[in-house]
Amino acid sequence: MFQKTKGVKKMLFKSDELKQVVMEKPRGGPGRMESRCAIQRGGSPEGSAFQLLAVMTLPPGSGMGYHQHAEDEEMYVILSGRGIFSDNGQEKEVGPGDMALTLKGESHGITNVGGDPLVFLAAIVKK
Repeated sequence: MFQKTKGVKKMLFKSDELKQVVMEKPRGGPGRMESRCAIQRGGSPEGSAFQLLAVMTLPPGSGMGYHQHAEDEEMYVILSGRGIFSDNGQEKEVGPGDMALTLKGESHGITNVGGDPLVFLAAIVKK
């Protein structure tokens, strides 16, 4: 939702207004991923570098497949749960409060290895 005040865009995305999306085998990963999107791919605000802004949820055993960011960059902030983050092929455990950054040209993936949902904020910006 966009609000204009005296030529300045203010953006507020209320939880109950976020678009719900379910992806099966995201990026070739196991299981499914649920997302609540403030900005969905292809729906970037005019003039904004943001390509995606969403809260992602991976059920136990599910994962986002390993993939490269050729033209953009992505940041994750882990909100709850436990996972394995693949950082250019090196696997590292992640949990609440951890942040991950994948720069242009780098690759990553993430898998839920815990018994609870893995929830994280994802933001993609065009580089």
